[in-house]
Amino acid sequence: MPGLSRRSFHRLLGAGACATACSRGTTLALYNWGDYLAPEVLTRFTAATGIGVTQDYYLAEAELIAKLASGAAYDVVFPIDYVLERMRKQALLVPLARDKLPGLANLDPQFGPWIAADNQIYAVPYLWGTTGIGYDSDHVEPPTSWKALFDPKYAGKISVIDSKGDVFDQALLAAGMDINSTDKPAIRERVYPMLRAQKDILRAYDANPARALVSGETWIAQIDSGDLFRAQKQRPSLRYVIPDEGAVLWVDYLAIPASAPMPGVAVRFIDFLLDPEIAALNANALRFATPNLAAITRGLVADAGDPALYPSPETRKKLFVSEQWFGQTEAVVDALWLELRSA
Repeated sequence: MPGLSRRSFHRLLGAGACATACSRGTTLALYNWGDYLAPEVLTRFTAATGIGVTQDYYLAEAELIAKLASGAAYDVVFPIDYVLERMRKQALLVPLARDKLPGLANLDPQFGPWIAADNQIYAVPYLWGTTGIGYDSDHVEPPTSWKALFDPKYAGKISVIDSKGDVFDQALLAAGMDINSTDKPAIRERVYPMLRAQKDILRAYDANPARALVSGETWIAQIDSGDLFRAQKQRPSLRYVIPDEGAVLWVDYLAIPASAPMPGVAVRFIDFLLDPEIAALNANALRFATPNLAAITRGLVADAGDPALYPSPETRKKLFVSEQWFGQTEAVVDALWLELRSA
């Protein structure tokens, strides 16, 4: 079964477009989530520029940061919103010149470039989405709460994303708490026992929940929006919901590492992705939301009218940006996550 998740890991090198430029060594190196760039986009970039593209893949933000900290030679990376400040402070990213990115004018003002405290641009929005509940409507009544992922009646048919942040997010929301809570006693004494009980009924902590939903191994799962909608093509009974307690809204960005061998070519690639036709091609293939307003207003985005992918203003009020405990509760959550996974 093909990969269906942006978080799934592909042990591939050179996955992408590679024309004669590859043999000359003019090849752009990307470090990306899995299944997160439409192959046709890379083919078009190579056709337009003569520059080949290769990709390596990572499963978690920690892998990305560690790899760049070691000086890995990637030209473009795809960091999620909450790691950008940490990466900038570690001098892992280079600032981007606005005049080299005319495609910035195509962005929705709600999703502008990431500008740091030094007033410089370090990243450009790529795709965005939500993390909610996916379920098989042939087996599960439409869930309205994150508590459905803690319900013993689905024992053995539940999965949550194999990520510290996502696991604690869904538990905090199910407990009626803020996903960025700094209440350490409550996290230890209220949230952690919920997670221990949930572990007993899980099928798995799963980096690719879409695959198991399609195969029928799970009936209900925590999942990223676009992954569910792509999986729906293989199993039409799959549905996606943002629970009443709300959900996480995340934005993935494009950035150039400080160790990039070809930063000039990297800028060309980022601006290429900002072209409305290319942005729409990518969004239509991947089924995630695009921040490219020009692509939407020109009618190029097939899912632009789908409120599950582009939530209404009312739904947006209950979407939250997770800080993933990079602040004062990080040590507590790290320790509890280690204990949970080793228990």
